[in-house]
Amino acid sequence: MLNLFGKKSGSAGGGKGIEKVVRPEAFTIRIDPARFNLSTAPRGPVHEQLETLRQKLTKLSSNVENNLMLAIRASTKSNNDLAQSAFDFDKEYIQKGKFEVEYLCLAYANFQQLGEEDLKTVEQAHQIMRKLESIGQYALNIADKTAYIKFANIEVLHKDEYDLKPMGDITAEMIKKVVEAFASGNTKHAKETLDMMKEIQGIYDKAVAKLKREVTDDNVTNFTGIYSVVEHVKMSADISCEIAEMLI
Repeated sequence: MLNLFGKKSGSAGGGKGIEKVVRPEAFTIRIDPARFNLSTAPRGPVHEQLETLRQKLTKLSSNVENNLMLAIRASTKSNNDLAQSAFDFDKEYIQKGKFEVEYLCLAYANFQQLGEEDLKTVEQAHQIMRKLESIGQYALNIADKTAYIKFANIEVLHKDEYDLKPMGDITAEMIKKVVEAFASGNTKHAKETLDMMKEIQGIYDKAVAKLKREVTDDNVTNFTGIYSVVEHVKMSADISCEIAEMLI
């Protein structure tokens, strides 16, 4: 993972640009489902099987968080190499993680005759996986804007005029907390996620007001792209709240 990020940290104009991104084709996710060791009855205690599922979902969540922050950094710094890294990372880690979690959820929920509480856990994991899938796609949508938008003062590290960096950091923390709430059964983390949405809403409102206040015919195309990035980050936070509400 570190090598992937490191080799893509060049200047905005260097290397292959976002316009050269090759979208994944069918069957490029090289996974053998046989290695998931599925069965029509739990292999060992059910709680151990479900703990493995929780761990895999938590890992998927972590990868989704990381890619969202990477995509935000790529777009705000006009760094096409980082944008390409977001697509590479999604294909290498997130797509594979979703593939595995989906198989486990479907097999456990439909073929193992689990008890009511255990079945509820599996079904919640499946719902969370789908929502993480949406956030993962939002990250790619943000990365897609990199070549078409321009922020001011991109040379200033971790700074942009719409506070997208802190907005992304808070959103990533919300994703982490809400999946931890599922994994641990601690609804306190879910409630904290809902509380954090107030700060996201404040940053979002301020950014949108600034865009609308400063838009002109000369910059409207650029501002529309930036608005899209702001919107996608907020939608990711919204999804975290949807998960939180499901768990409370």
